[in-house]
Amino acid sequence: MRGATTSAPTRVLLIGPLPIEGDVIGGTKVSFAGLVTALSREPGLAVTVHDTSRRRAGRGRLGRLWLDVAGMARLAARLLRPSERFDAVLFNTSSGALLTSGPIVAALCKLRRTPLTVRVFGGDLDLFHARAPRPLRWLVDRTVLQAERVLLQTHALCEAFASRANVAWWPTTRDLAPVARTPHAGGTRFLFLAQLRREKGVAEAVAAAARLPGTATLTVHGPPMPGFDVGSLPPHDRWTYGGAVPSEDVPRVLAAHDVLVFPTYHDGEGLPGIVIEAMQAGLPVITTRFRALGELVRDGVDGLLVAPRDTEALAAAMRALATDGERLAQLARGAVARGEEFRTSRWTATLSGWLGAPDAAWTQHAPGTDEASAPGPGSVSASCPSLAVAAPPAAPEVAARQGSAPARAPRRPAAPTGR
Repeated sequence: MRGATTSAPTRVLLIGPLPIEGDVIGGTKVSFAGLVTALSREPGLAVTVHDTSRRRAGRGRLGRLWLDVAGMARLAARLLRPSERFDAVLFNTSSGALLTSGPIVAALCKLRRTPLTVRVFGGDLDLFHARAPRPLRWLVDRTVLQAERVLLQTHALCEAFASRANVAWWPTTRDLAPVARTPHAGGTRFLFLAQLRREKGVAEAVAAAARLPGTATLTVHGPPMPGFDVGSLPPHDRWTYGGAVPSEDVPRVLAAHDVLVFPTYHDGEGLPGIVIEAMQAGLPVITTRFRALGELVRDGVDGLLVAPRDTEALAAAMRALATDGERLAQLARGAVARGEEFRTSRWTATLSGWLGAPDAAWTQHAPGTDEASAPGPGSVSASCPSLAVAAPPAAPEVAARQGSAPARAPRRPAAPTGR
């Protein structure tokens, strides 16, 4: 840990999308909002937020394109404004926006000589990168992916970009407020809570629910996304649709259920926030062996894993928990312990140190990778041993006062590419 210092707070510009009331709210916005709250409380940081959200609902393709261009122009104007100086920039972005906006943000930060940290939300950067046209991929590789640090959400992504010494693991975090569980004398209450789209597995969840025993039920919550019709789901008496859930009501909804069912095969899945929140609420999670979900949910420890698109396997897993209360209780205890590993407070000090906060309590390893707090079976951290993070450099303004140029983050040895 660094010693105490009387230096001024590090001025950080946080760039990312905040939730818009009345608009669809996805994990990227929820995650960024939580990060803004956490970093704003850090005594070594003076935080400024640049909100990149645009209300896109009901707008056509040209309307969305205009919003993107106008939004990028506003961000560029802020980064170039002579009256605003920042010691560090944290760019929070989805994989798609990294490819389209990232090179511009990186170029502007380089022009202003401001260290840039990039935090990519979701688990599909490898797919976007591989599918990008070769000239765009070349540009991204030589600009935004050469930031001081590139924080990726899953170990699988860290391995995919292991040749880059600036890559570090930074998972999704959540801080679900404690809520008393709703007393219930009936059957097991299963919950599906996500944006309603085909690849989230909602149709498979409803089909599997038809085979539930006794008085077990499934409740489906979430906003229908474009192209999805709730009426297309097969009607039967074991499931109900409860509509979208405002963010402030998520703890209450989780507390009224026993198991989260999340049979996704959506390419963008990283470490879904709703899964972490469910665990923190004491709900085991039934999800799929898809992408990086096995890094978060440990089969038989805090949840159950099934093959994607396999309704029979999903129904069998749901029946297993509906008929075995002891196993359900065991998995619930494991879920609570697992969820606590992803509380924001366990991670914020490290990020604050990376950004150059003078009083940050940083560590040389990503949280949870030391022996005392290593994630349990099913985590991939053990297969990414060289993803330990080097000590952050002195904050730029501290280096300047000491008469030296701002230091670049020390390079780490490349992580192995084997899986």
